Amino acid sequence: MRNRSRDPGSLIFPGSPILRRLALCWGALCLLVLGVALATRAAQAAALRPLHAQYDHSIPAANARLPADQAPQQVKVWFTERIEAAFSELQVWNQKRQRVDLHNSRTVPGDPYALVVDLSPHLPAGAYTVVFHNVSAEDGHEVTGSFSFVVGAGPLPANTDALLNQFAPTSANLTIWSVGVRWLNILALSALPGLPLFLLLVWRPSVRQVRKQVGPELASAERLVQGLSRTYLLTVLLALSLGWLAFWGYQGWVFSNLAPWQLLSNAHSLADIARSRFGTIWLCRLGLLLIAWAGWRLLWHRPPRGWRRSWSDSLLLGLAVLLMVTEVLNSHAAASRQALLLLPLDLLHLAASAAWIGTLLALIVMLPPALGRLVPGTGDRTRLLAAVVEHFTRLALPAILLLALAGGLEALRLLPSLAALLTSDYGRALLGKSLVFALLLLLGAVNGFVLGPRLRRLARQPERDRGAASFAAGRLQRLFVRAVRWEGALALLLLIIVGVLTSLSPPPPANLITTGSGRGPVLYQGRMGDLSYSLIINPGQVGINTFAVDLRDSQGRPLRLGPGASVFLRCTMTDMVMGLQEVPLTPVASVPGRYSTVSSAISMGGHWRLTLIVRRLGFEDVEATFDLSIAAPAPPASARLLLAPSDDWPEPGSSRAAKSMAR
Repeated sequence: MRNRSRDPGSLIFPGSPILRRLALCWGALCLLVLGVALATRAAQAAALRPLHAQYDHSIPAANARLPADQAPQQVKVWFTERIEAAFSELQVWNQKRQRVDLHNSRTVPGDPYALVVDLSPHLPAGAYTVVFHNVSAEDGHEVTGSFSFVVGAGPLPANTDALLNQFAPTSANLTIWSVGVRWLNILALSALPGLPLFLLLVWRPSVRQVRKQVGPELASAERLVQGLSRTYLLTVLLALSLGWLAFWGYQGWVFSNLAPWQLLSNAHSLADIARSRFGTIWLCRLGLLLIAWAGWRLLWHRPPRGWRRSWSDSLLLGLAVLLMVTEVLNSHAAASRQALLLLPLDLLHLAASAAWIGTLLALIVMLPPALGRLVPGTGDRTRLLAAVVEHFTRLALPAILLLALAGGLEALRLLPSLAALLTSDYGRALLGKSLVFALLLLLGAVNGFVLGPRLRRLARQPERDRGAASFAAGRLQRLFVRAVRWEGALALLLLIIVGVLTSLSPPPPANLITTGSGRGPVLYQGRMGDLSYSLIINPGQVGINTFAVDLRDSQGRPLRLGPGASVFLRCTMTDMVMGLQEVPLTPVASVPGRYSTVSSAISMGGHWRLTLIVRRLGFEDVEATFDLSIAAPAPPASARLLLAPSDDWPEPGSSRAAKSMAR
């Protein structure tokens, strides 16, 4: 007796056993990656960094106060991503809006994350603003920002908007051009693999299933779909090529602030773009597109028959995956410090989107004309449509599951908190995407789990007036076609929102240091003995604070302490006798030369004296002393009714004067 048991994978992935095994293995691998990502909280925390090349740290530090006799000779700025040196710049301005740098902004040799610019010698005391404009080598986005430092006494600059406006022509990544170009590329990248998936896993299995139940017109429908597939592929390749050329023009504008027609006549800028990371990825995709065009030309003149059709579709699917890899390499995931973990996740997200939305678009284009080739009133249309809906649902279900898992994990990675959904542009766009996704999911569920089962029941009934040839079946056919078109419209809207999301920068983590505002953490910078230091106290208020210091030796190398050495702070309240508190700082394993701790040593408002001490075997102790004024926390409303505020007490949020005295 023949064993009728079926491979469990065939219930979800119909078609050849090889395709089923590949799909199941890929899904299992991706789920394993998801599990590792969810379980490894440290990896998630490390991945939660500001995207694009944001300010990371600098010498002098943001908001630093330098002694008048230690004016810096240059400014170095490190960013969170590698930058394109040819399109990035540092400028330093004084309070009179005069540049005080030597106009020689450049990269630091051997460090693709940093820029450096030399300053005029003997800078006078005063406040200075550093303006940076960079282009990320990872995802091609630009960032413009600023921070300030003070030499000697005096306040920090209050407003730097006038300096930032000089970069206004390209300072916004969210433009109609950016969204439109990204939408066209994502749409074409979804549609390209959707075509072979529709043919391999939906159309041909459906035809085989109903071949004995449908009239000879089915052969005509097959030929029509085969011809439409070549035209559809031509349209997709045109869209993909146009989108990639347009993206080159947009990225060239971001890099050089030149229009595409101006860029074509500027050989120097063209060479810089070609040498950039984006240029390498662009050329790789261009090569893959040329291969795809050669394959289309071969298919157009010599349409494959028999088993060659499946092979040609499989090759097209593999080429589409390679094209998706080029998209992923130019995404937010590529810019993360956890790229090896997040790139497969991003590829899974894009592949699941193509399996669902790309196949849906192919179904919308090719199924209605194919149904039109079948004779009405015979029930053939109902039988074929029921089979197509069944196979498409089997493909869409795992794709939607993986899409939801990957998208949810990426949202957790990119959003620092739930509040960011409402307080940031990226969060609001993500909410809009989630709403459209929910509507699309609801409409797809109606098509797959309401209309689909009804069509299958009608297709199985032999009675003419109540079965596949009935008026009820005809109404279901028309209802399904209208519903699936609405589903396609929602899918296009969803991809537009994806274009918006990829143009925006996710909000930075709430605990990141803000710079250039004159508020927030207290920073000190200077020299003590043979060491240079940058000390930060964050958030610089009564209660729990993070104390962190970066130490470098006389050669500028991170200081690594040996056995028996220590770094600690001595904290003394000068307004009253509270005793001496010692706060040891421990090495930060991931950042050489950094020592930090979390402590509540600053337990009340007032005037404090802090002494940073570095103790090493074979060396004399080196130390630096700082005077720090901390505002008392605001009393509750009930207490404010009884207690008048002191005129001498600083207001909460006011700028603090921090004097640095190095011994």
